[in-house]
Amino acid sequence: MGILDFFKQVRTVTTEEVRIFLEGRAPETYNLVDVRQPKEYERGHLPGATLIPLGDLGSRVGELDPEKPTVTYCAAGVRSRSAASMLAGAGFKDVASMAGGIRAWKGLVAEGPPEAGMASFTAASSPDEIRALAWALEEGSRRFYLGIAENIDDDEAVRLFRSLGAAEEHHKQSLLDLPPAARESEVETTASALLGTPPGTIMEGGIRVQEALQWTAGKGLAEILELAMSLEANAYDLYVKMARRLDDKASRRVLATLVEEEQAHLERLSELFEANS
Repeated sequence: MGILDFFKQVRTVTTEEVRIFLEGRAPETYNLVDVRQPKEYERGHLPGATLIPLGDLGSRVGELDPEKPTVTYCAAGVRSRSAASMLAGAGFKDVASMAGGIRAWKGLVAEGPPEAGMASFTAASSPDEIRALAWALEEGSRRFYLGIAENIDDDEAVRLFRSLGAAEEHHKQSLLDLPPAARESEVETTASALLGTPPGTIMEGGIRVQEALQWTAGKGLAEILELAMSLEANAYDLYVKMARRLDDKASRRVLATLVEEEQAHLERLSELFEANS
């Protein structure tokens, strides 16, 4: 397995393809998963969809049959891509994200966030390279969160994004401390070679930080939070996958802590999103 295997692009399907797929199929033969928040679901959802908010997916994945074809959807296709990636990593054989989300289902058009650019990564598989990649993505997310905090007016959201930025710095140190401990300069050099760009320019999800910050200009808080939720879900998924690859118990304990913290971040973002959607 190489670095790229941690970031396989998920398959996306159009709303028309989903309509055709659902026609004539009994609901028990597939998984149709709505990964939005309860309030969003109550305002309207696809017939037969199971509500599992993105923040709950990691703990509730056992409720879904991995052998059945699975389609995830959200409001605009942002959270559902992260959900599909998580399910694919959990062993689901046929999973796709509905492009454009329920807005597209209703015939509405929304400008999505920048696409992931994972194709620029060099295939690699050693623990040092995996750590370096995770460290660089954390730095990118840190810069993104602090950039957001400088450009929004909501006091509660500002506090949350600053807190997330500080947490990413803590995560970087935790990654450096994974046995065997590494110097930041060494990890930075490895990350630069893997990414083909200096650490901090790409964040979790493989999105370029500057492009993401430009996209958020003029966007509402709910849209920004939706993107942040997707990033945290990607980070959660990355650390789950890393834990599966590393054998020593000390590393697995550190990664288990990071998984718990990413889950907590996702829950905080989900709560604020619920209050603003």
